[in-house]
Amino acid sequence: MEPELNHETIEERGMIDLYHRGLLPPEDEERFEAHFVGCPQCMEQLEMARGFQRGLKAAGTGAALAAVQAGLFAWLARRRPLVQWGLSLAVLLLAAGLPALWILSEGRRTAAEAQAEAERWRRQAASAGERAAQSEKRLAESERRRTEERRALESRLAQTLEPLVNTPVFLLSTLRGDEPVPVIDLARTGPALALAVDAGGDPRLTSYRVTLTGPRGENVFRRADLRPNALEVLLVTFPSSTFTPGDYRLRVEGLRADGRAAELGTYPFRVTGKS
Repeated sequence: MEPELNHETIEERGMIDLYHRGLLPPEDEERFEAHFVGCPQCMEQLEMARGFQRGLKAAGTGAALAAVQAGLFAWLARRRPLVQWGLSLAVLLLAAGLPALWILSEGRRTAAEAQAEAERWRRQAASAGERAAQSEKRLAESERRRTEERRALESRLAQTLEPLVNTPVFLLSTLRGDEPVPVIDLARTGPALALAVDAGGDPRLTSYRVTLTGPRGENVFRRADLRPNALEVLLVTFPSSTFTPGDYRLRVEGLRADGRAAELGTYPFRVTGKS
């Protein structure tokens, strides 16, 4: 019976490399296997372990994994039964672990993508919430302004629609020769005054148009579609604040059904006092 192998003999003959390559004679192979099964140092030095690890790291797909496994099993087919059994068990365990590692990695990647997607939706929801809040704020501000404007208008209308009591009426007429110009004293008129003109009752006229010009020739008031009252008097009421001291002219035109205008007259008057 040959003596057991020692590390010096193994290193001198390069038995680890020969064993890994399957080139040891059968009798040396048996002696080497009996030695390295109980020798951690020789097991760590086996190039088989490093090649095995490199093959597993490169196995990124099922096809590559199958190729690695096929090579391993082909290599195991050349080993003795004891070694085949031990290494086959290790190969199966590692092969079963690779899909689990891939699933774990894929699960981590999917979870990260889901988290990123959730964060993106959260940012979009926050942005939409901010826009909605800004729109609501602008709407509330617009509503507040409309409410203030409505109240101001209602206040002005209430003042305008107050009953006019004892409103003075000034009947205007065309002047002949040296007739004096009618004078309206604002200090005695109150909040409103009315200008009256005899329309004459011409049946050809369907409505009237009046134009009031001020001291500088500017248009103070212009209105069409006016009609006389039952006394055939054309009456126009103004707030006293419309006037300032100076000379004014009220021009009255009659409008026919065909749209043609006929001048009824121009009526001068003078305003004194304070507006």
